[in-house]
Parts: sequence; structure tokens; C-alpha cells
Amino acid sequence: MSLMQNKKKSMTRLVITTISILLFSSLATIYYNPSTLQEQAFVQFITFSIALALILYLIKRLEKQTHFVQTLLDSQEQLVITTDGEYITSANQSFLDFFEVPNLETFRTKYKTNTISTTFNTAAPSDYLQRYLKDGTLWIDKIVENTQNHKVTKVMISKHNEDYIFSVDGDELPSSQGLKSAIFTDITEMEATKRNLEEVHKNIRDSIEYASLIQGSLIPKESMFEHFFKDYFIYWSPKDTVGGDIYLFETLRHEDEALLLYIDCTGHGVPGAFVTMIVKAIEREVVAKIKKDPNMDVSAAWIMKYFNKTMKILLLQEQGSSISNTGFDGGIIYYNKREKILKFSGAQIPLFYVDAQGEYTMLKGNRYSVGYTQCDAEYNYKETLIPVEEGMKFYCTTDGYIDQNGGEKDFPFGKKGFGNIIKRNHTKPMSEQKKIFIETMHKHESMVADNERNDDITVIGFEI
Repeated sequence: MSLMQNKKKSMTRLVITTISILLFSSLATIYYNPSTLQEQAFVQFITFSIALALILYLIKRLEKQTHFVQTLLDSQEQLVITTDGEYITSANQSFLDFFEVPNLETFRTKYKTNTISTTFNTAAPSDYLQRYLKDGTLWIDKIVENTQNHKVTKVMISKHNEDYIFSVDGDELPSSQGLKSAIFTDITEMEATKRNLEEVHKNIRDSIEYASLIQGSLIPKESMFEHFFKDYFIYWSPKDTVGGDIYLFETLRHEDEALLLYIDCTGHGVPGAFVTMIVKAIEREVVAKIKKDPNMDVSAAWIMKYFNKTMKILLLQEQGSSISNTGFDGGIIYYNKREKILKFSGAQIPLFYVDAQGEYTMLKGNRYSVGYTQCDAEYNYKETLIPVEEGMKFYCTTDGYIDQNGGEKDFPFGKKGFGNIIKRNHTKPMSEQKKIFIETMHKHESMVADNERNDDITVIGFEI
């Protein structure tokens, strides 16, 4: 039964009742006052005519309004019904179309029910609305409650061996003696898309997690540092599960000769992680060349140039048509424990150190990156040779720590801030200094609401 039919029935009852009252009043007047029969009858007739005309006008107006509302409801794609929870009193055309019936009477006969709730699939997930609620609450009352509390209600209705998923909103109808409206919106395709996206996301996440294991296997064991340095710390924190920062540490031709690289590749996340694989591959070539030549005077600058030229060849960045523009900024340290020397070459990355007398120095790197399209393959990087002695402390960092925004003015932390941490804390054990670096950055970041990490972070400290 449509909303319009319901309203017509109610108005018909109102008309019959009103006419009956007026007729009874007229007859009573004639019976008890025969002397004034004609006058009273005339007055009653006029009153009756006016009342009838008014009622007919109201019926006509109500019919127009009801027709408009029903037309509006029938134009909706959603399934719209009115119900007390146990009996459907009206439904729009979309409801009838979905259940493939011409009217509600046929719906009741075909589905042997007076309510839509018996069509809910009981095999639906547990968070879907069931036809019977454990606490005895009517299904429509639960929908109204969820709507008022801004909670999503989902139901599953099966038809022709196919499951349809609806989100349902409900509300109480004013002056309706317990009737409520329920609007069913078909979200079947949206839910299917959501499930597909979740599956894709899971596969991607699983792949990235596995990639993280691979990248983690490239990171040297910290125990390697113990032989070369009196004390040390390593703070490696990718922005995402995998990152574009990597540090590598290799023993060379004898047990007191080593190579340390701390590299910030293009981007972060998966793209950056791919570039770290290239860096690792080139690093293996460099180490192999050094080990094969016992007479080589190892140069950090030569290694940096080798990286620059090889990356440009591997990524076809010497060709004018190349769409790749990938490279890195980083630092390379050659350390010979026997000869007590350290050689440093930086590409847009400095080296910080404190000598045995406690004097602080920031050693600038080359103002030139590695591997990018604009980088000249024949560029000669500079290096600095530092005679070392016991007690000297060195600090290596990619730009992730230095460039992180935060603080009261949401500015980058800066090289000056990094140096101040070293100046104030270099006499403390390296493990304690690591905590200070981490806590200081956390405080810096948290001073800006909803602040996000800009980049991967790598900080390494070691004592000769």
C-alpha cells in the first residue's frame, strides 16, 4: 500500500465522521425544536455545506501534497518504507522493483511476511543487522538508535543467489503512532570495491613488509663496529616501513681497515628503497676492487666519483631522453685503524666531530650530489684527511634529522641545532647520546600540532 493510499483512507474516515455528526445535529434540532424547523434547517444546511466544501478542499489539497511526496519517494533509488517494525505500512517504487512485486500485498504473499526484516540474510557478517536481536530490540528501533548516534547500520538481503548490501537510516515519523521510516541505500558495489581495495592493500603491505626484511638484511650488524671503535651508537629510522636512507659498513683488506657509507637516496618509502639496492650493488663493486688491489691508496673522493659515474650509467642518465633523475646525497668515510687516519668525502652532507681536546668541528661536504641527471659524470669530489687519536668522536647524519620541521616556529632543526647537541653531550656515553638525539627530535616534532616526519633519519656516532 502506498503512502497516498494510506492518507486517502484516513481522510475518507474523517469525512464520513464529520458528515455523520452534522446530520445527527440537524435531526436533533428538528426533533426538539419543531417551531423553528425551517430556520434551523436552513442554518444547519448552510453550516453543513460550508463544512463539506472545506473538507473537500482539504482532501484535494492533501491529495496533491501526498501525490507529490509519493512521486518524490518513487523517484528515489533507495528503498523507502514506513513500518512499526512488524508490519510495513507503505513502500516506494524502488522497494517494489527490488523485490519484483507490483504492490505490498503481493510482497506479503510472495515472501510470506509482513516485514522486511525476515528477508535479512542470517549468514551475514556479525556486524550486520540481524533479523532478530538478542536483547529483544526491534530491528527498526535499532536502526533509529544507530542513526541518532551517527553509527552505520548495514544489512544483507539475498535475492537470486546474490547478496545485496544496504546501509540503512531510520527515523520516527511525527504524529504517526509508533511508525518509523527506513531508507535502504544499496552499497553492494561500494562494499565490493572496498573489499578489493583491502585485498590489494594487504598484498602491497605484505610485499613492503617483505621488502623491509630484505632491506634490513643489507644493514650491517652492529657488532662490526665494536672492533673498530671504542664506543658507538646507530639511530636508523625510516619514515615508512622501508626507506631511502641506508648505511653500509665493510671491512676491507685487513681487519683494521673499513669503509662506512651513510646515504640518503632520492625520496623515501618504496622508491627510495629501490635506490638503496643500487647503492648496495655499487658498494659491493667498490669493495671488490679495493680488496683486489693491495697497493691501492683508497680515496673516499674516488669512491664518491665511482658512485656518481656508475649510477648515471645504470640509470641511463647520461642520455638526453632519460626520464630518470635519481641519485643520492651522502657521506663516505675510509678509516684505517692501524695508520690512524680517516678520510671523508661528502655529497651535500657534512661530518661533525670533536677532537681529543674537546674542540668541535663541522666539516662541510662537496656542494654536489651523486648520480642525478644534472651531475657531471667526471666531477671530482674533494676529500679531507683527518689524523685520528683516541678520544675523538665523529657524528654522521643524513639530512632527515637536520631538515625535520618543528619547534615553536615550525622551522627545520638545522645543523646548528645538531651541533649544539654534540657540544653539550659529547662527554657522555654514546648510548646516552643516542637517547638524547631521539628525545630532542621527538620534542622538536611534537611542538607542532599534527606534525609529520619529513624524511628518513640516520644518525651514527662513534668514538676512536
